Amino acid sequence: MVMALHVVIMAGGKGERLWPLSKRDMPKQLISFDGKKSLLRRTFDRTLQFVQEDHIYVVTNKDIADKVGDHLPGMPKENILVEPVGRNTAPCIGYAAMVISAKDPDATMAVFPSDHIVSDPANFVEAVGFGTKALERYPELLITIGMIPDHPETGYGYIAPGGVIIKNQGHVLHKVDTFHEKPDKISAEAYIENGFLWNAGMFLWRVDTILERLEQYLPELFNGLVKIRSPYGIDHSALNDFYVNTLPISIDYGIMEKADSVAVIPVEFGWNDIGSWDAIGKMLPKDEKGNVIKGSVLMEDSCNNVVWSTNKKIVLIDVRDLVVVEGEDAILICTRERSQDVSKAAKLVAG
Repeated sequence: MVMALHVVIMAGGKGERLWPLSKRDMPKQLISFDGKKSLLRRTFDRTLQFVQEDHIYVVTNKDIADKVGDHLPGMPKENILVEPVGRNTAPCIGYAAMVISAKDPDATMAVFPSDHIVSDPANFVEAVGFGTKALERYPELLITIGMIPDHPETGYGYIAPGGVIIKNQGHVLHKVDTFHEKPDKISAEAYIENGFLWNAGMFLWRVDTILERLEQYLPELFNGLVKIRSPYGIDHSALNDFYVNTLPISIDYGIMEKADSVAVIPVEFGWNDIGSWDAIGKMLPKDEKGNVIKGSVLMEDSCNNVVWSTNKKIVLIDVRDLVVVEGEDAILICTRERSQDVSKAAKLVAG
């Protein structure tokens, strides 16, 4: 049986790690870093290579729901699922699964973050196709897509792949032995040596399977989700009650780290989650001294800096390895090494 594929794009994040450019009413998924398409639009366009627009759903927050619609004008408005308040990825994915299940209880469901870069979309499409085919043979699996790392990174979680389940089309599906949280540098180096993968937060599964796992491992959350469905669609009063009363929990911690039949596809398709200004510095083109510059910037005897000007001219003299970002109402200056900590500053400023 060939199952219809539905895509869920998670777009509710605040983008605090790229503050002050990214903020609550304009998070990074709505920003273009190349002067062309926003990250959300790029993610949406990638998925159009294997599904139609009416099979794509975006889960977002009420602060930016209208802007999401502006970025995706051809998308059915009812496919923009608005969370009253953010509660991490398990409620987000459960909400989308309930909506899809009501339309197609036998559907396959793919879940992608909205704010990642994929520089080899053809290999991305191949990996998704391989995973969906694997689910026809192994419908009980919860599949995640793991990135083959090229350096020890302390900003990502890791996946330890186990035995091979199936090989096909140049891809391999492994059992997952364990998940690991963001490590220190020594642990990250050991993970690389042991063949671990970066956890990119991309998933494939049957919609009935993920709902069964939610019922098994997060029964209170599942019972709340059941109440949001009515014969007429989503009961928005029940939806609000669900989000107000449910506790924040990630799909990794709530389901993936506990469930049996979890599998991973190792891939390389030029992935970058743009999770820090240092990551921006590695992704965008550099000048002859390794500086990444956006806007009106002058450099003198400076190297390996990331500088983003929005309105004002920024001048750097004899400095290196800095992040300097002019936002609408704040200026950030930090070392590239500490750019993973920017979200802490964003929270302090927001109060």
